[in-house]
Amino acid sequence: MRRILTTLFCIIFYALPGFGQNISGIVLDAESNELLPFVNIAWVKGDSIYAVTTTDFDGKFSMSAKGYDEYTLRFVFTGYKPYQRIISVTDELDISLGKVLLESNITELEGVTVTAERENVNMTTNGMSFNVDDDGGTDMEDIISGMPSVTIDENGEVTSNGETVVILVNGEESDLENPLEEIPMQMIDRVELLNNPPAEYTSASSAINIILKENVKLGNHARVQIQGGMPEQYKGNVNVSRSNDRWATTLNLSYQNIETPTSRESSRLNYDKNYREAVRDDVTKQTNYNVNWITSYALSANDKLKLLLTWQQREHELQGDEVEYLENTDVDNLNPRINYRSIYNDRTTHKLQAQLNYDKHFMQEGRKLLFRARWSMDSFDQYNSNGTNTYNVDKDLWSYNDTRITERERPAQNYFASLKYIHPFNERSTLTTGFRNYTKVQKTNEKYYNITSEGDQEERGRGSQNTDYLNQKFSGYASWNYKFYNDVSFNVGAVVENSIVTSEVAAPDTLFDTNNSFLVINPNASLNKKFNENWMGNISYSFRMNTPSEYKMNPLVNDNNPLFISFGNPNLGLEKFQKLSLNVTNQQDKVSTRLGLFYRNIMDGVERVYQTKGDTIISTFDNVVDKHTIGTSMYIHWHVAKNQSIILSGNLYQDIYNQRVDERLPLSAWVYNAKMTYKAKFFTHYRFRIVGYYVSQKIEYNGNLVPASGVDVNVSRYVAKRKGKIWVSAQDIFQTRRYYRETYSPQFESEYDLDLPSQVRLGFSWSFYSI
Repeated sequence: MRRILTTLFCIIFYALPGFGQNISGIVLDAESNELLPFVNIAWVKGDSIYAVTTTDFDGKFSMSAKGYDEYTLRFVFTGYKPYQRIISVTDELDISLGKVLLESNITELEGVTVTAERENVNMTTNGMSFNVDDDGGTDMEDIISGMPSVTIDENGEVTSNGETVVILVNGEESDLENPLEEIPMQMIDRVELLNNPPAEYTSASSAINIILKENVKLGNHARVQIQGGMPEQYKGNVNVSRSNDRWATTLNLSYQNIETPTSRESSRLNYDKNYREAVRDDVTKQTNYNVNWITSYALSANDKLKLLLTWQQREHELQGDEVEYLENTDVDNLNPRINYRSIYNDRTTHKLQAQLNYDKHFMQEGRKLLFRARWSMDSFDQYNSNGTNTYNVDKDLWSYNDTRITERERPAQNYFASLKYIHPFNERSTLTTGFRNYTKVQKTNEKYYNITSEGDQEERGRGSQNTDYLNQKFSGYASWNYKFYNDVSFNVGAVVENSIVTSEVAAPDTLFDTNNSFLVINPNASLNKKFNENWMGNISYSFRMNTPSEYKMNPLVNDNNPLFISFGNPNLGLEKFQKLSLNVTNQQDKVSTRLGLFYRNIMDGVERVYQTKGDTIISTFDNVVDKHTIGTSMYIHWHVAKNQSIILSGNLYQDIYNQRVDERLPLSAWVYNAKMTYKAKFFTHYRFRIVGYYVSQKIEYNGNLVPASGVDVNVSRYVAKRKGKIWVSAQDIFQTRRYYRETYSPQFESEYDLDLPSQVRLGFSWSFYSI
């Protein structure tokens, strides 16, 4: 009622004859005397705003007085301290305020200094918040090493218990290709680990949210980073940024080359047929080139445009040699022989992408409208070669087989658009709504042929296959957050998504198409309670229906390996996931702890299914997994001393399957994983980190899996007043990382043991300012 009366009063007031007095002035930066355009100015009395204006391109403003009285003139501008002047209107003479000087609260990167030590981690009701040192000395790997169950590999991929982790910046999808590396640490205030990602990210199990400092801008800055190591790997990155009050641009150039040797041992028993043992050595080479350009322009203090252009080239080359011994299971006809196999796989991907952002911030704090439009064009070229020669031991006879060749090209275009609106009703209630549309149009052309021992080329199977593929998703989402007065907050959200996946396959001897439509409704809710300054609790529930991935649904046949032929299943149904979790947190000066209970359920989960035809395994996918998981989690962060901390985290849970592929396999098993991190700062400029991680055997629908475990060490030092940094890191210092898998099917059982190499990396970075 009060707002209605105030509005009516303003309407009547403005309808009165115009008051003749004019208030004018010019707004400048207090330090540089630069003119400040688009400064918001409000004419205020008490709780009422009578008029609003902004400065022009020359920093000037003018507005009319609204009657005899005492008023407040408020000046608000992003990056500057709020300023206000008391104006007394006693007559009709014009008033000139002259120069209005606003003090900047922005700190350029080169001006960042250490002001105080902060706690490394703060527990929150929705996860954890990891602080960045005020000097920006912490690196992202250092922060992630303290996150429970979260890992980052040498390619920058982040996962949590093998599931997707979405990377956000200030709660929104990042515009950068790799924000974990490309954002200078001096600009980051803290990094949050969110147990419940925002509603629109339906496929993610958790989120990492990078919160930027409000009072720091990039300025004119350049950074060079170089890294090298063993096994052979090189990495280089150059980042250049320039900005002023309204315009900013960043250019990022990166190059990466990684050459990784691996060795594996495998065996397979084909029931009532034969037994195989193989040793294989591979060398995998990955080369990545990336150019990313971002430019933004402030149309006003509340309107911002951003343009992003990206070019990428990724090359992946694998060369392998395998020696396989096999013999028949019939003891009267063993027929031992040895296969010598040569494998070559070359893949090259090019990507060109453009994105346009528009951000609109309204006068009400927190209210904003975000628009994103993205287009990209991809090309994918692949060449596979598999050649096998066989030596018959009993007959002392060699047979030379044709080399199997597959060539594949896969051009695609991707379209994405999103609109997001955030509306805070008051300090306690916020509504977020939005729409997202994603479309992928892809065409795949394949050729299958063999090269004989004489060098002739002969078609294999169908000879060729062309596939037109369409994947389109449209989703709408909403979430509402409400904070009660008694330190209780409630969040509820839902996503409704419609997916259309179609394919048209044309080959010389066949023509068919597939058409799938999926309707997804994913609700989620959480309730948070802060009991006192030390204790808090959280209970959350989420339900997700996921459309199977493109890889699992695409009907393309991969028969390059004559012993393993695979293809997708276009008739897959939705995967359904449920998660219920309860967490209790206690935070003290020295020790912070979190204990949790959780229940997870997977229904109609997609997993590989196998059958055999002769010696060949034929693999596809099906909705065969129905699994329940119940367990507990633990996290302890102990500040041993001012510059030392120990972090312990782990999970203990039981996986329970309704059925597995083989009756001999147990339906349930206990699984545990643990991670321990010790971090220290010493001699002012040195940092030391050691991380140990262990995962016990897991059970899967088709068998058992033992993931890799090991110990990593990192030492770094800052030079030249922290403009430079030198570091050395060693991964798997005790050479214990091995990846072991057992697979079962009604026709065979197999074992696979992969030995991952230890790695040592030496790196150097240098930052330049005021370029």
